[in-house]
Amino acid sequence: MYKRLRIEHLERCIGCYQCSLACARVVERVISLDRSSIRVKTLGGYSSGSFAVVVCRGCIDPPCFPVCPIDGAIKPRKGGGVLINRKSCDASQCHQECVRECPIPGAIHVDSELNNAVVCRQCGTCVKHCPTGVLIMEEVGIKQGY
Repeated sequence: MYKRLRIEHLERCIGCYQCSLACARVVERVISLDRSSIRVKTLGGYSSGSFAVVVCRGCIDPPCFPVCPIDGAIKPRKGGGVLINRKSCDASQCHQECVRECPIPGAIHVDSELNNAVVCRQCGTCVKHCPTGVLIMEEVGIKQGY
């Protein structure tokens, strides 16, 4: 079985950014919210206590994959979602089709420094670092043909 990220208890989010910082630090090896593939946004300011978690939901048939015009830049991930090949991905060349096609606004964004798409790899690093249990990794079956 494969796993993918799921937002389980959004009401528990306290806006601490530990998930985002862990993603950037562990996966991207930098301390930068811009390189994180998971983002926390406030809904009405910090005093409201309402937050949104913006991250790839690991689509089984990811709509961002077929629109990418660069061969090998995006490939479907077993269990859902996609993987980005940073050596092939060139956001200025492809006009960011994957960003526009994603059904979750902001789940795929472009790192302006590297000029590559940034999207969740479904690794679970953020889950391990969330102090309030907002996120979980759920088991999913495999679709044939991957």
